[in-house]
Amino acid sequence: MAVITVSRQLGSLGTEIAQKVAEVLQYEFVDKEKIGRSLATYGLPELELEKFDEKKPPLWDSLQIQRRKFLHFLQAVLTDYAREGNVIMVGRGGQVLLRDLPGVLHLRVVAPFEIRLRRFMEQEKIDEKQGTRILRRSDRDSAGFIHSFFDVDWDNPALYDLVINTHKVSVDTAVKIILESSRSPEIQEGGRKAEEKLLDIALKQKAEATLLGILGVEIRHVNLQVEKGDVILRGAVGSAEEKEKCERALAGLKGVGRVDNQLFVTEHYRFGG
Repeated sequence: MAVITVSRQLGSLGTEIAQKVAEVLQYEFVDKEKIGRSLATYGLPELELEKFDEKKPPLWDSLQIQRRKFLHFLQAVLTDYAREGNVIMVGRGGQVLLRDLPGVLHLRVVAPFEIRLRRFMEQEKIDEKQGTRILRRSDRDSAGFIHSFFDVDWDNPALYDLVINTHKVSVDTAVKIILESSRSPEIQEGGRKAEEKLLDIALKQKAEATLLGILGVEIRHVNLQVEKGDVILRGAVGSAEEKEKCERALAGLKGVGRVDNQLFVTEHYRFGG
């Protein structure tokens, strides 16, 4: 198994580099559109995705539940791709959502603003004013998404294993650096260890998103664990119907083996603070 995540500034050539690495390694290239299609299979329509995808969403209170479901499903989707292995994922917070997994190479591609602006103007055939506005908005949205959802700095080099500045490093040179790093013993051995964890991680995210749809904010009274495909539920719900509905919904998730439902029912738990 090998997984590479790529964070890139618009105009840094990060997408081009990622595509070329994927071509050389014959890895699956996963971008915004492909992730969006995967998220849609969980019932997240395109208009809902637009609220959150790589931008800071407004109205936190009213969007709290949708935001949490989006994050759970996003991590589940990225983890599913990682489980398949031999994949390059561009953007969507992969450097944060998969940072604790061994064997995942996190890449950052940057360039000075003036260099990126010149490239973008040439590529899109636009003037400097328009190009500046688009690049600054892209930087702001991407940084806002990472900060708002994960409370980390998009530019923090500690999130990445490699940071490549394409001001002086060509696409071909960047590709060679990434290829050598991805084939290193540390990444390859870590990838084998990660395979054991990925299924449970993905299942837990799907299960928590499913419970959010049933319990809403009252999910705070429920503890969920996943061990080798088995789901363990502990905590309190407000009725026997909710307890049964939670168990039935989780048992229907693909990959779940058994649901150990240890939830207890208390009609007064919603008012307990």
